[in-house]
Amino acid sequence: MLIDCNQYTADQIYFLMIQLVIPRPIAWVLSDNGTGTYNLAPFSFFNAITSNPPILMLSVGWKDEANRKDTWVNIAERKDFVVHIPSVEQVHDVSNSSSVLPHGVSEIDKFHICVENVEGWPLPKIKAAKVAFLCKKYAIHAIGEDPQGLILGKINRIWIDEEAVSQNKNRIIIDPAKINPLARLGANHYASLGEILTVQRPDKPKEA
Repeated sequence: MLIDCNQYTADQIYFLMIQLVIPRPIAWVLSDNGTGTYNLAPFSFFNAITSNPPILMLSVGWKDEANRKDTWVNIAERKDFVVHIPSVEQVHDVSNSSSVLPHGVSEIDKFHICVENVEGWPLPKIKAAKVAFLCKKYAIHAIGEDPQGLILGKINRIWIDEEAVSQNKNRIIIDPAKINPLARLGANHYASLGEILTVQRPDKPKEA
């Protein structure tokens, strides 16, 4: 089947893309509403793009025809945000936090999600999260016809659960099974890591 994208609506292409670009990591983003509450929302158009400086990106759309999503507004206005990598055990909290709520209404409060402070950082992190990137707005670009907000965040600090961390010479080694990350598929479908495959590249020396 060969699909001509020009013959389909944007909604049809979106629905197709989220079923084919799989699995996708999920950015579970905490940001400041500016009202004494925090917004929490998942985004799966997300990835890391540079390491010098360390920058990640997420694509954020509109809440409705007139209003940008709260995450976009909050990061544009207050700059600091926290990107978590949710674990499989958090799938229901992730799904619940995708609900559309009035601006200023916190998903953290509504769905009873526990957070904890991070020393030296203005925003808290989700207590049960195994990974949290503490970020500051680097740039926001409007992309596409709608447009989407392509948010670039500079990672200032990374919080990692100690159980997932080991050291090998001058490198920090992460055990992906300990993080047990939740992956996004299409529609209402999610996935776990399943079997982890270790394949040695022929041009790379074997690492301990």
